[in-house]
Amino acid sequence: YQRRVRGKSASIDAEKAMISKLKTECGANFTNKLEGMFKDIDLSKDINDSFAQSKEKDSLKKGLDLHVYVLTTGYWPPYTPENLSLPAELTQHREAFTKFYLAKYSGRRLVWQNSLGHCTLKAFFPKAKKELSVSLFQTVVLVLFNDAEELTFKEIQELSGIDDSKGELKRTLQSLACGQIRVLIKEPKGPQVAETDVFKFRRDSVSYTHLTLPTKRI
Repeated sequence: YQRRVRGKSASIDAEKAMISKLKTECGANFTNKLEGMFKDIDLSKDINDSFAQSKEKDSLKKGLDLHVYVLTTGYWPPYTPENLSLPAELTQHREAFTKFYLAKYSGRRLVWQNSLGHCTLKAFFPKAKKELSVSLFQTVVLVLFNDAEELTFKEIQELSGIDDSKGELKRTLQSLACGQIRVLIKEPKGPQVAETDVFKFRRDSVSYTHLTLPTKRI
């Protein structure tokens, strides 16, 4: 299911054909949720196309391509909404989509699933420009370094709003500073992240190109 909201399905047609076979063999009740997932994906494409032509979209700063998957509660696995302090530009895009959607579908409510969001960033390093495909949590951490030379763990936690009670912020920083490809420099060096660590970006800056934000409608 995560492949679908991340656009990584090898073949949508092949998956739909498999669901059709399962429905024939096992009955409609067996495939009800799977069919609902595909309906959500197809409907989300239409909603995003409409949003792209809307006055809410026209009011936004150009250069960021927002795509939202509107997922029906009941078809998809349950997720606990994670708090996140989005940068102003991302907040503006999300609020614009919310305003557009609720005007089109009155009486509904959207719950944003930050843990499923992902983003493509343009990163400007000293020797080259790269595109980074990262989670929304990683995105929020990285763009903090557009305005700071270095940040402590505590500062990143406060600015990003990422809850670390279950280790989410440590995992996010570890993926950026301790993996095979290191976008952040961690002091002191080591494979684990501690609350006393300090982080720097391998610099110059990052900017958004594409953002995907799943949300559940209630």
